[in-house]
Amino acid sequence: MKNLIPILALVALFSASSCKKKIEDKKQDIIMTAITDGTWIVEQYFEETTNISSDFVDYDFKFNTDGSVTGTKQGVTTNGTWAGDASNYSISSNFPSAVAPLQKMNGVWKITDSYLDYVEAEMTTSAGKNILHLRKKV
Repeated sequence: MKNLIPILALVALFSASSCKKKIEDKKQDIIMTAITDGTWIVEQYFEETTNISSDFVDYDFKFNTDGSVTGTKQGVTTNGTWAGDASNYSISSNFPSAVAPLQKMNGVWKITDSYLDYVEAEMTTSAGKNILHLRKKV
């Protein structure tokens, strides 16, 4: 019986960590589905205290399950990459060949609020804090 206790403890530990991993995987799946299902627009973008939302008018963003993202304005598409991290509530994006304003999307964004049709995030830069609100296009 004494030999069985360490084995049961290991099984319990493995089951708990396995269950935690499944929960994390499920969170990641939910985030991926919410982000990749539909097209997004920039509802608001504040660069420190300056509202530059109008710079993003007519841009549509499509996030794909393969980690690619496109920013399209009036038929012109810019390609980039993105990654979501459910464990630290962040999204990173990179448009390597982007010019203004798309290069302002590059970086790691900390999600401060979200639902299935919107994401609010912020990114701290050397100049201050940028705030981004994305909304799913209807």
